[in-house]
Amino acid sequence: MLSAYLLVSHGSSDPRHKAGLLRLANMMRQQLDRSRREDSQTPLMTKQQASAPFNHDRTHLTHPALAESSDSRSAQSIRPPYRVALPPIPVVGTATLEVTHIPLARQIEVFARRVMAQGVRRVVIVPLFLLAGVHVQEDLPREIATAQSLLPSRVQLLCTPYLGSYSGFKDFVGARLAATTTDRCLLLSHGSRRPAGNRGVQQLGTTVDADVAFWAVPPDLETKIVELMQQGYQHIAIAPYFLFPGGITDAITRRTEDLAERLPKLSLRLLTPLGTSTNLGKVVAELALNGVLSAPVQSGGRDLWQIAESGVTA
Repeated sequence: MLSAYLLVSHGSSDPRHKAGLLRLANMMRQQLDRSRREDSQTPLMTKQQASAPFNHDRTHLTHPALAESSDSRSAQSIRPPYRVALPPIPVVGTATLEVTHIPLARQIEVFARRVMAQGVRRVVIVPLFLLAGVHVQEDLPREIATAQSLLPSRVQLLCTPYLGSYSGFKDFVGARLAATTTDRCLLLSHGSRRPAGNRGVQQLGTTVDADVAFWAVPPDLETKIVELMQQGYQHIAIAPYFLFPGGITDAITRRTEDLAERLPKLSLRLLTPLGTSTNLGKVVAELALNGVLSAPVQSGGRDLWQIAESGVTA
């Protein structure tokens, strides 16, 4: 069954958010297309045959064992009982939950009806949220269920877990921090007034061996920087736990510059938001292909969102 993919983010009035979202969708599309081409070059055959390289032209494949026969012309003329036909280039769209005059359910419906004309009968929705909160637990399932009710029954809406819960994304964050040449890394998230809302980031910090600070709640950036300095760290990388640039990341930049002036003995390095990395497209594509929940979204959607914790989105 052909699938199309829809990336859903929180949304922002900052044009950099839209640009980053479109760039991520394009990177994901390129990765899906690469996977599509790789899959098309592996027809069904025995494991022994699959392990051997193939030479192919537009119409058929020829196994090397045939080419090595005494009558190469005869061997080359033998065509296996299959042809290579590339599936259509994957369609990847974008939508936002807020900061738009069009409800998300309507955005999903319009996208699904557009790809229906291309033979697509399944739309995979990928929530680009880093933390589980009201948006993930309630708003998104409700909007998807509403969209499903507006579509023909032959069109199926599926949804992956939110990005921040995906193990491949956590590995991506860990690899990014490990590549920094500093004494210590500090993961800086927006933060929630609900303690449970910060649990996911704190667990991620433990997993990737990084300290954690929050922008909106304690411990804040300055407190953690001073603590690390008192522990003897002199070279510290600050990693904003945000996908795209915006007003908060601008404020983080100003705060970091202020701290660097007041603490001249420290070397502070501010990393770019996560969505600026070209590797994120591969991570999101893997989530879309491998992390789809097994059942279609049902009314209310709560049964499919048990992995979410109370908190806020970022």
